[in-house]
Amino acid sequence: MKRIIFFLLFIGVAFSCEKEYYTSIPNYPVNIELRLENMDSELNAKLAYKKITQPRYAVEKTGFGGVLVINGMGENPVNLFAFDLACPVEAQRNVLIVPDNSGITATCPKCGAVFTIANGTGRPESGTKYYLKSYRVIGNGLQYTVTN
Repeated sequence: MKRIIFFLLFIGVAFSCEKEYYTSIPNYPVNIELRLENMDSELNAKLAYKKITQPRYAVEKTGFGGVLVINGMGENPVNLFAFDLACPVEAQRNVLIVPDNSGITATCPKCGAVFTIANGTGRPESGTKYYLKSYRVIGNGLQYTVTN
């Protein structure tokens, strides 16, 4: 009986191991106010994105490598997702991912890792097991806050 329990426990542990890692980017403060009626109006278009690497107001914080905000796929006209711009493979503040022209993926110019951004997951597609560091986007209508 003990052998059966041990065997079942071993099988459960062996198959429950996750092979993808969520992020290697350290926690840095993020607090960005998005105003879709004027300053950030480009985010009203589907798959449009904006890189914010410097605070625009005195109270803004832009994370480790800056923040990428995208109006991704979803049911609503505005489905904002936010990620740290720093590549989780390189984990350096000056190695930043670059979104492709379609807004579906982003690629690290140094290591070549590719990440899905349009669905809000930041999931690695190739080149790594690390996800992009994601941030919360709270709000509706024309005003949103990106925070961690």
